[in-house]
Amino acid sequence: MLLGLGLGIGLVGCDYIPRTVAGLPSDTSWDALPLRKWLAEDRAEPIALSFCAPPQCSPGLAVSVIRLKGKDAQVTEAILKDPERLARALRSPADREKPVQTEVSVERLENAPYPGFTISLAPVDGKKPPAFGAALGRRSGRDLEVVLVIGLSSKVVQQTVREVAARELGS
Repeated sequence: MLLGLGLGIGLVGCDYIPRTVAGLPSDTSWDALPLRKWLAEDRAEPIALSFCAPPQCSPGLAVSVIRLKGKDAQVTEAILKDPERLARALRSPADREKPVQTEVSVERLENAPYPGFTISLAPVDGKKPPAFGAALGRRSGRDLEVVLVIGLSSKVVQQTVREVAARELGS
């Protein structure tokens, strides 16, 4: 579920000749997706999107770097600084026939060079393991550059978002 959400966000755009995400291992376990020209919109510009699936990466990760502009940048920056806004929106049954039965928890990323957060999504019934995500963002003039990481291990997701942000956004 979170992996799909993260890929959806990351797929909001990536280039026919894809670039791998800096800070990830350079071995053949990681692949870059060439989606920029197919899915890009004016609001978000995908910089890079890479994924690693089991068995090479266990339990698997998707990592993206995007650049946001205008109102999308403002809204995203506000969420990076106050992730509870995102959690409230995900918990809200507004405009839904059937409320989502998902446990949502968010935390600000402490000791990070940029605003960011971690998120955990898990079915209330516990039939599936939780999915984890993390985001860190940095203002670059009027643009907002964001690193997103989605995976099935909280520890790996947090470590990866920090490492990639250090390479992609600077430390």
